[in-house]
Amino acid sequence: MPPKLTIGSGAACKLITMFQLKSAQDPSTAAFVSLATMMRRLGETFVVRDVMVDASKIRSVAPGAINEAEEIVQKKRYSVIPVWNGETFEAAFHTNRLAGEERTDMHEQALTVADHIPDSTPLAEAFLLFASREWYLTLKGNRVSGLITYWEFNSHEFRVQLYTVLSLIEELSRNLLASDGCGVNDATGLNLDAEKLKTPLERFQKNKQTGDGNRFVDELDFHQVDDALKQHELWREFILSTVTKTQLDEKYCFTTLRDDVMHGRTVFPTYDRFKKRQATISRMVEWIDYLYAYMEPKAKLLPV
Repeated sequence: MPPKLTIGSGAACKLITMFQLKSAQDPSTAAFVSLATMMRRLGETFVVRDVMVDASKIRSVAPGAINEAEEIVQKKRYSVIPVWNGETFEAAFHTNRLAGEERTDMHEQALTVADHIPDSTPLAEAFLLFASREWYLTLKGNRVSGLITYWEFNSHEFRVQLYTVLSLIEELSRNLLASDGCGVNDATGLNLDAEKLKTPLERFQKNKQTGDGNRFVDELDFHQVDDALKQHELWREFILSTVTKTQLDEKYCFTTLRDDVMHGRTVFPTYDRFKKRQATISRMVEWIDYLYAYMEPKAKLLPV
């Protein structure tokens, strides 16, 4: 029977916000610390100014021009319309949107310090600043340099960070299965329907003829690797000592997000989807920590 996971306190490290474990708990292994270091470097590569709308291109209106602001929102579906008084942005028309409805209930509100963030903020840090609001004006020095909304996280600059995390989940999952003798030379140990294995088997046999050295598990698609892992008995016993069966089956599912990222689809089409996928991305980080803990012999573990 696999061991139960215990989070130790000796592996603490400074993590970039987006890749921090829940409640800022310590990672289970040195491997996760290494990942956090790598993701910090990647997260600092792209900053808000790389994706924001430049100040010169912000669609704004004059003070009190609510009719014009409403017309812009109806046509463009913008989250906010800043108010320009000829010298500076002094206020903004906020919009609210109920699920399945158009944006409504616009109101003009004076800007405060809380409505601004530096345009040098790394995207991975800025990501969680949008947990309860859709937009910020950006600052360079003491001047407004642009506008960023949740929509800008659909950019390639942010997508590459999601790609890195998702590809690591896929790699670790394959390695875990293979390390337990599943799907190495054939489908042995993979609890998948024969029909689902037909195409991967065909690819595997073809690659063997050309001398390629792939393991059979490397021929599986992402969703097949995920299914095989969640049905792998040793892994299930391990992970179910930490999360519930309902959480495992419903919360730790990343295939749809992975497909959207890989195929260039809009990852955050609405703010509601943005908030839900914030939670999904947080669980991806947890999932990586669990995968590392299972495979790392030096992880702090307690016997059952």
